[in-house]
Amino acid sequence: MPRLSIAIPTVERLQYLREAVASAQSQLEPDIEILIGDDGQSRELREWALGAAKADQRVRYLKTPRPLGLAGNWNFLAESAAGELITIIGDDDRLLPEFAGRLLRDASHESAVVFSNHYFIDETGRRLIDASHEGTRRYGRDRLPPGALPDAAAAVWRNSVPMSSCLVRTSEVRRLEFRPDINTPEIELFARLAQEGARFVFVPDYLAEYRSHDRSETARGLTLDRLAEYLEPIVVSAGVEPVKRACMAQILTAGVDIRLARGDLDGARRLCASRYYGRGPRALAQKASLSLPNALAVPAYAVLNRLGRLASGVTRRDGVRS
Repeated sequence: MPRLSIAIPTVERLQYLREAVASAQSQLEPDIEILIGDDGQSRELREWALGAAKADQRVRYLKTPRPLGLAGNWNFLAESAAGELITIIGDDDRLLPEFAGRLLRDASHESAVVFSNHYFIDETGRRLIDASHEGTRRYGRDRLPPGALPDAAAAVWRNSVPMSSCLVRTSEVRRLEFRPDINTPEIELFARLAQEGARFVFVPDYLAEYRSHDRSETARGLTLDRLAEYLEPIVVSAGVEPVKRACMAQILTAGVDIRLARGDLDGARRLCASRYYGRGPRALAQKASLSLPNALAVPAYAVLNRLGRLASGVTRRDGVRS
């Protein structure tokens, strides 16, 4: 049994998949397997993946029994994994050669999650150094102590734990499972793990590359409205409550936007009723629009949104905001 399964879910993006698999094959740590989880219908991709499996005994090609979506494919690969630990990367992401060895070195039997920093890369694979360091600051990893975290829940609610550069104990993924109807399912699973008191370990090295581009799964539209409903009932300590509140306020406002855009006004009002719902200008515009009769709510919000964007544009031109 390999110690680590590197799982690469894919949907008909062979150009990127080749790079992701090559990065997994380049690992300096020998105790790995590489799983390709094909949730698409591309014959070319299937033939290439079968060829890769034939040429390298560490590679296994797995076809989903039916279209499962992003989180469903993650669960499918976790069920198939032989490794004690699993990492799940996008088919457009890449691992640096020392990724597996470095994280496995800090993965004790008590650790549920071991994670690191990562670089951002653009569509062509060019590394974005400034954006990478800004991401580290934005998600609070620049303030995390190396080693076992004294307060894992706070890191999770700051979204500090990136799926593309972490190891998770395979048995925990199988036990809890990713929610199949959201396309950012990792934060919800990590929040449940942290609620149980699981051990999270941070390694500050930059060990992976996350590709940011218009054709990514999350760029197609996030399911933040459903994510908000899953996250709200997760209990946190009094010390973590302000961090959760800040996280939930952002997710809820984005979720209301999603439901307004598709005309689900009752669903939008349910999100607005959350005790975590924010109080900023966007939230006020949403609440004002949803207080109107249904026929007026969506048009009113479109007007308020446009006015808000115009005002923001004027402010930026005046040099007050960057």
